[in-house]
Amino acid sequence: MKKIIFTFAIAFTMATTINAQSALIGAEPFTINLPAGFQRTIGTNDFASVQWGNEETETYGFVITENLDELKVGDISDNLESYLDISISNYSSNPQFKSFPSKLYKNKKGKETLQKQISYYNEEMESTVYLQFNIFKSKNFIYQVVNFGNKYRLYYKQY
Repeated sequence: MKKIIFTFAIAFTMATTINAQSALIGAEPFTINLPAGFQRTIGTNDFASVQWGNEETETYGFVITENLDELKVGDISDNLESYLDISISNYSSNPQFKSFPSKLYKNKKGKETLQKQISYYNEEMESTVYLQFNIFKSKNFIYQVVNFGNKYRLYYKQY
């Protein structure tokens, strides 16, 4: 009986591997250059691919990547403005929420980055938190780069 179950398991595994209908694209390599005084860290955001911080200036950041194919499966737009709206919606119900106008940047190669700054009052910290979002796409992924701090010391330019 064990031999039959083992044979079936191997046959099933081979059949599903050989007859795969589609290929899934995994992560792609990227590089982030951090300003002086910033270090890689953990604990800022559970969904982040990479996180950093500067304890002295109390500013932090992280990157969230999402596969464009998975966004399509979830019926989520990969339009930069739509994705940015979804990203900041989690903060808009907070007290004293403020949203500043978005800025669209293009680099020399024509790649676009949408940048937006928001702020809200965090009752637990008894302080205003400032966030800067940078959203951009590659061929297969959309990136959300978020920098934040409770002092207005976000030194970051577009990516």
